[in-house]
Order: sequence, then C-alpha cells, then structure tokens
Amino acid sequence: FFGKGYGKNEEPIRGYMLTYIIAVGFILIAELNTIAPIISNFFLCSYALINFSCFHASITNSPGWRPSFRYYSKWAALFGAVISVVIMFLLTWWAALIAIGIIVFLLGYVLYKKPEVNWGSSVQAGSYNLALNYSVGLNEVNEHIKNYRPQCLVLTGPPNFRPALVDFVGTFTKNLSLMICGNVLIGPCKQKMSESRLTSNGHIKWLTKRKIKAFYTDVVADDLRSGVKTLMQASGLGKMKPNILVIGYKKNWQTAHPRMVEEYTGILHDAFDFKYGICLMRMKEGLNVSRMLQAHSKCLLRPHLQALHQLRLW
Repeated sequence: FFGKGYGKNEEPIRGYMLTYIIAVGFILIAELNTIAPIISNFFLCSYALINFSCFHASITNSPGWRPSFRYYSKWAALFGAVISVVIMFLLTWWAALIAIGIIVFLLGYVLYKKPEVNWGSSVQAGSYNLALNYSVGLNEVNEHIKNYRPQCLVLTGPPNFRPALVDFVGTFTKNLSLMICGNVLIGPCKQKMSESRLTSNGHIKWLTKRKIKAFYTDVVADDLRSGVKTLMQASGLGKMKPNILVIGYKKNWQTAHPRMVEEYTGILHDAFDFKYGICLMRMKEGLNVSRMLQAHSKCLLRPHLQALHQLRLW
C-alpha cells in the first residue's frame, strides 16, 4: 500500500506521508527522555536483525554471502544479535515490546501481501538446503508398503489444456505425494527450447493459482513416444520419482492414423517396461479444452480487432 508509486519515477508518496506523520508525531511529543528509549530500542532491533541475518546467511551457506572481514565469525554475529535483544529489555522493557511488536506486524504484513519481489534472502537459501538434505536423506529410507504413495507423472501437455486431468490427480496427491505435469514439445530443438523458456513460468503460475501442488516439466523430442520415454526416465529426484503414469484415454482411436494409435499403445508398453503403474482417465466430452480456449481468446480479441480496423479506416 505505502510502496505504490506515482509519476514517471514511481515515487512512493504514501510512504513519504507515513514517514512525515511519524516524524511529526515524535516532534510533537517534545520529550527527549520519552522518545529516547523508543528510538534506542529500534536501533538495537536493527542491529539484532542485521547480526542475525549475517549468522543465518552463514549457516545456510548462501553462495552470495562471502564476508571479506578477516575476523568475521558467525558465532560473533549470533552473539551480537542475542546481546542486542537482551540490552533492549534491560533498557526499557515496554519500549522493547513495542519495537518487537511493530517488527512482527510488518513481517506479518509482508508475508500476507506476498509482494512479487525476489529478495534473494537467506531464507531462500535455507529452504534449498532443507529440501536438498531431506531429498538426499530419503535415499537411506527403505521402502515399505505402509508408506506407499502414488507419485504421478501426468501427461497433461500444457496443464491448462487438460484441467480435468490435473484436478483429478490433484484430488488424491494434494499435499501427500508427488505430482509432475509433463509436456512433450515436438519440433526443432532451438525453436522449442525458446518456447519452453517463455511458457514454463506461466504454466507454474496456472497450477499455483488453481491451488494444485505440482511440478511442471517439459522436454523437446522428435515424437511423442520418445518424449514420454525421456520424461519417465528423467523425471523426479532420488526416491521422489513417479511410479504411476497418468494419461488421457485416446478418444479418436478408431479414426486416428494408425501411426498415432501405435504411438499411443507404445507409450503404455513403455510405461510397463519402466515399472510404472498406469492410470487412464476417460471423459465423455474429452479432456483437451485447447480448442475452447482458443475460441474464447478469439472472441475476446474480435472487438479489439474490429475497433483497430475502424481506426485504420478513419
């Protein structure tokens, strides 16, 4: 709210006004002995946060954190953070509570708003370390039938083209097991790789918006069968690998070209060869809604194109 920019330079006028109001408020208090504990606690709070940030960046082994100070120690940084908090309460306990409360409120506000800003924080490095350690640790866990989870490789193509397939698998994977939406891009490698880079983030955002906890991956191949083979062999990480191939039922198998039918059945045979289970989903009206999406987008664009055409005539 306060960071909204105005004008050519995107000036945060609301932020300026907030700062002005806070400054005027402290001036109107006009009692240095009253203001000093609050200001001192905010300074100590900032020192504590900076020291703790240094410590956290060190223990997470963030590649971007390379302190050049010869006598730097992560334990000294942690000690500085702890002692700053202790001094805050020793000076004025009520001012310390106010400062900590405001910091917690601001943190909660940022977490709630989730601004589209990549902070590059040490928390991101910590998340990566945790994920990596737990993934590697799974290699030492012996599989047991009690802990079986359906880990699905779903041949969705672009996920928004087959939302029913995505939703169906999402109902039983949810937060419990792995779901990977696979897409095979058929065509020249250079052309399709650029397409992959342009569209991958959009597909991931679509899954997030739909509240489907899944990964998206695509491969470039000369044909569908070889692409699916690559997906089945390369998808996953360690023990977190798919064990079920989810695919839509081929609706037009009676009228399709024999080569396409052979390719489809070949994918099923390949899945069995790779020790995958197979789940076929069939709907009366079909799963692919790409034509409907294209028709809808054309309907939305038609008025704009007509208006543009009229402007050209004028």
